[in-house]
Amino acid sequence: MALQVENLRFERLRREHLPQLYEWITKEPQINRFWGYSYNGTYGEFVREFVGSIKGRDPTEPYLIYYLEQPIGYIQTFRWSDYPGSEQFQELQRAAGLDILIGSPAYRGKGFGQAIIRRFLEEVVFCDGSVTCCVTDPDIRNKPAIRAYEKVGFEIVRRVEEVSEITRPVWFMRVGRQQLKQKKP
Repeated sequence: MALQVENLRFERLRREHLPQLYEWITKEPQINRFWGYSYNGTYGEFVREFVGSIKGRDPTEPYLIYYLEQPIGYIQTFRWSDYPGSEQFQELQRAAGLDILIGSPAYRGKGFGQAIIRRFLEEVVFCDGSVTCCVTDPDIRNKPAIRAYEKVGFEIVRRVEEVSEITRPVWFMRVGRQQLKQKKP
């Protein structure tokens, strides 16, 4: 199945989307392995985690990913400087962050991740003129995510053992505006 980018869209996360997102994070082993670390609680705790972003009280911008008008995943962006602890990392200054999950198994492992990431960077992240780059932090064991980021143009900057409240080894991976433009699919 070849992705037709014109059939892809992002919709701001709303409360009625949360049951679907919770299902992906808690029931899909490939997702739970990397996202489940913070959602092992009840559905109510999960909802509280996302309500701040939905209502605009939390600086994270959450989106559901739609393909052919069906929800297939979740993606979010944020400014690293909005979160405590980021000031200790030079590469996070003036940088946006990015996290993605493809919840629908039918869309995993087929190159959709890189197309989604590229489009999201172009349409959402780099629309903010003050953002000079995007730095993501995949778990070092998450090889499919790392490969997808690299295909978009992200480069590994360094290994970090702990970022904010995340206490697992991650790679800082960075892509700038120019790198993204130069690394066309």
